[in-house]
Amino acid sequence: MFKILPSSHHASLKAQASGADAHSQYKVHDTMRNGIHTVRSDVIAGHPLEAHLENWELTQEQLKLDMARSIYGLHQPLRLQMEKHLVNQPKRLSVLKQSNIAQDILSGKDSTIDFEDFLGDQDPSLFLLDVHGCAERQFGLSRTGAPL
Repeated sequence: MFKILPSSHHASLKAQASGADAHSQYKVHDTMRNGIHTVRSDVIAGHPLEAHLENWELTQEQLKLDMARSIYGLHQPLRLQMEKHLVNQPKRLSVLKQSNIAQDILSGKDSTIDFEDFLGDQDPSLFLLDVHGCAERQFGLSRTGAPL
């Protein structure tokens, strides 16, 4: 049987991930990146529909894979997942702007125009990073105890 909406355990996963906004070294909330932290957001659970909307794309992808499995057999979803995994491997430095047309084709977004297509990247903090510093960290050339 196909399931259109995600299960309710996704809301509990969101509550567990709320510690992800803390700075990795000092475990302090990063207000500049994640906004003002309120106790109310930790105490009050979101609306049940919010969890379904957050996981909508994942649910639709699972539905398409299940339908492909029932129509074409097990090889088709495995092949699609393998191709998506290969396409998602980083090819450039994380600071530089990236466009992944192969991922758009595999996910079926090549024929639609979304918010990211005409307004650009959602995360402006990527442009604030130093390209040379990022390359040094990626290739292991930076000193760990060096002052900033």
